[in-house]
Amino acid sequence: MRLVNITFKDKAQLESDLRLYQIGLDTKEKYFIQIFGSLGREISEYLIDTLNQLLPGCEILVASSSHQIMDAKVSKDDIVLGISCFLHSTIRTAHFSSDVPEKKMAEELVSSFTSNTKLLIVFIEYFSVSGEEFLNEIYRLAPQIIVSGGKATGSGSRGVRTLVGDTKGIYLNGIVCAVIDSEILNVQNSYSFGWRPIGLALEVTKSHKNVVYEINHTPIKEIYKRYFGDDIFKTVEQDGWNFPFVFENTDGNMVGRVLDKVLDDGGIAFLGNIPEGSRVSFSFGLLENVKRDLFAENEKCPRRTQAIYMYSCIGRVLFLGLDGINDLLDISSDADAVCGFFTYGEVYHFNSENAILNLTNTRVLLSEDKFDFRPRESYLEFNQNKESRILNAMTHLLQVTSKELDATTKSLKSYRDMVDEAIHHNIIDRDLNITYTNEKMRNITGYTKEQIIGKNVLDVLNAEMKDYVLNEVVPTLRKKGVWSGKMSHIKADGSLFYVNTIIKAVFDSNGEVSSYIVGEIDRTDEELNQRQLEKDIKFLQYSDDEKRYLLKQYEELIDRNQSLFRLDLNRNFTYANSTFLSISGFKLADIIGKNIYEFLDDEQKHQFMQIGKALNEKGVYKGIIRHTRYDGTHFYVNSVGVYIKDLDGKPIEIMAVGTDITKIVESQQEIENVQKDVIIAMGTICEGKSRETGNHIKRVAKYSSLLAKLYGCSQEEQSLIEIASPMHDIGKIGIPDAILNKPGKLTPEEFEVMKTHTTLGFEMLKGSNRIILETSAQIAKTHHEWWSGGGYPCNLKGDEIPLFGRITAVADVFDAIGNDRCYKKAWPLPEVIEHIRSLKGKQFQPELVDLFLEHIDEFLVISEKYKD
Repeated sequence: MRLVNITFKDKAQLESDLRLYQIGLDTKEKYFIQIFGSLGREISEYLIDTLNQLLPGCEILVASSSHQIMDAKVSKDDIVLGISCFLHSTIRTAHFSSDVPEKKMAEELVSSFTSNTKLLIVFIEYFSVSGEEFLNEIYRLAPQIIVSGGKATGSGSRGVRTLVGDTKGIYLNGIVCAVIDSEILNVQNSYSFGWRPIGLALEVTKSHKNVVYEINHTPIKEIYKRYFGDDIFKTVEQDGWNFPFVFENTDGNMVGRVLDKVLDDGGIAFLGNIPEGSRVSFSFGLLENVKRDLFAENEKCPRRTQAIYMYSCIGRVLFLGLDGINDLLDISSDADAVCGFFTYGEVYHFNSENAILNLTNTRVLLSEDKFDFRPRESYLEFNQNKESRILNAMTHLLQVTSKELDATTKSLKSYRDMVDEAIHHNIIDRDLNITYTNEKMRNITGYTKEQIIGKNVLDVLNAEMKDYVLNEVVPTLRKKGVWSGKMSHIKADGSLFYVNTIIKAVFDSNGEVSSYIVGEIDRTDEELNQRQLEKDIKFLQYSDDEKRYLLKQYEELIDRNQSLFRLDLNRNFTYANSTFLSISGFKLADIIGKNIYEFLDDEQKHQFMQIGKALNEKGVYKGIIRHTRYDGTHFYVNSVGVYIKDLDGKPIEIMAVGTDITKIVESQQEIENVQKDVIIAMGTICEGKSRETGNHIKRVAKYSSLLAKLYGCSQEEQSLIEIASPMHDIGKIGIPDAILNKPGKLTPEEFEVMKTHTTLGFEMLKGSNRIILETSAQIAKTHHEWWSGGGYPCNLKGDEIPLFGRITAVADVFDAIGNDRCYKKAWPLPEVIEHIRSLKGKQFQPELVDLFLEHIDEFLVISEKYKD
């Protein structure tokens, strides 16, 4: 192969240069032409038409740019044609509109790859597509393929519209690609960076794709003002190129992110995504580091390759200037010819991902001959002037200082993590507003993070403690810097808890308190035990007659308000009070000496076994117990059960007290039954509208419950999905009858309308605080999502799809294809089973398919019982 670069001026000059380089005369060559420059739509389309006329069968890619690479120099105003002449390779080009989801673009493109596909070139229109999701999907589907290219740039400034094009024309949106196939083509990619982190590593705490909102929980605009000052921030869109973010990718390579623009919503956009949770640093480009990276890359690259495609960042030009860039290109262009352009984001293929880079020089080295990896000659060092040496020294000083600060920060973070793990921990500002609280503190107080952050600490203290804090604690902290003692706080539910507290004041450079660090250890049990002990001591001071009189009053109070019974350790009744006997309908003689298990059904026996386990592990049980009355009906008691122990702490009997809540439980059950009836009625109405039988929703409900059971769901979850799943197609009420009951296949437009039944159903059911309706809404929305992705309406995949949606999907499809519908006849059972098996890992979760097929006979019993 060979690479020829031509500067386009007019058609006559182009024809002359093509003859000069004997392009088009040798019919054995296949031509791949990359066009770069300050291109408008008219000149670009004219150039494509001209090339198609002069070189029939050629393949073309176009990207607008403000700076082009032609051999070892930068061209600023020219239109440059890089013509690759292949003897043993083929090229295919394609365009994908931004209207197509990026994952779909990738799937369609990868489906055209062959076993000989060696290289993919991608040019991205900057304003319409981010490209990152497209590149991620390409890597997932074809991780071995080298991908290169970049985002088109505007001529002159970042606000100018960009364009891309291919052999068929010019586009103002989307992505254009070239796929190169060959049995013998050798391809190697490389890149060099040169920017180094300065300052502390910072955590991105709020971001969305390429827009960052918060760093270290602080608005990003405030971060820029803090580190660079107000003057720089005023011109940050112009000067931000000089201080990009850098972070390490999964391969440990440094990735840059150049600032693009400041947004009105408080965020700052970058030329590439920055994931939330990333550890980023500001950085500065050192000429010697850029050069050093280039030398290191050259050592790993073959010599004198037949062609180099180079896609570099426009930020390198803005930072180093044309002279500096041309010097660097002379080092990195060891080839017969080089073509490329300066991008708004370079496309690069790492071992573990495809990525969009910034501030990077990327290269693809190509040869249809074998690569030559002989050692190359050494290059001369750049001569640095005095200013450059001083700047490099200062930047090196910043790097070393930053590393030391970063190490200190990590050490402090380790201490903070240890504190977070060990005690309840708050940070409070000088005005006593809470700025940080750890999970231990939130767990004990019952406040969420959103509820507690920004809350004044005085708002979680009672009146007595408020006065104490203001008049004793705060003055001591301002004077001595530390205070320790006992405190009490108010939980979210209004109750008190008690803590041992130590508070450290943090002072600023002026000696004023800037914040308070609070550490606390819960002593609620200790406090309550102490108070109980004080009561017990007081009780012991009474005479025997006084004690008996007080105990009698306690017993009478319990008898009037609480049911109570006692069991020996073998679970035999030894006592039951009048309230329990009244509720249960038993007489005392009916139960005394008898074992409680004689009065329990299987479900109740299981419950009492769990109660026994709780008593053995914790010494107490709290919960609702279902009992059976004398007449066989049930009643419910909100109970507390405990072991009664002797003076040595050994259990001697069991006592249970509780409140009758039968009416409340029965009212709740009645509400749930009404909800269930309404749901089934609504589902039946919907199925009637679509000419389905009511038995369809009954079958789907039973199938879903059975599959949930096989999957290991609890009895409550099985009942819930059986009640909720009949609403899966409720949204079809809003679908026109002409589409819903069409006997033939739906058109693409009709199918798009039909797909909206998922979101219609969700909108109808969402917002309820009833778990049945909430679950029904979830199923209605997600039962057409696919396990592998590609379903609708949200294109969820895997565990992103709620379990009940995954289960109902299997049940719905099984019933739909196994029974007659208005648009088709029922399938034979073998075909049904094979179809379900074929969707394993695609539409359906593999484990659910396996369980379904292993127990197919149980599903067929349901099908037969509720057949139409």
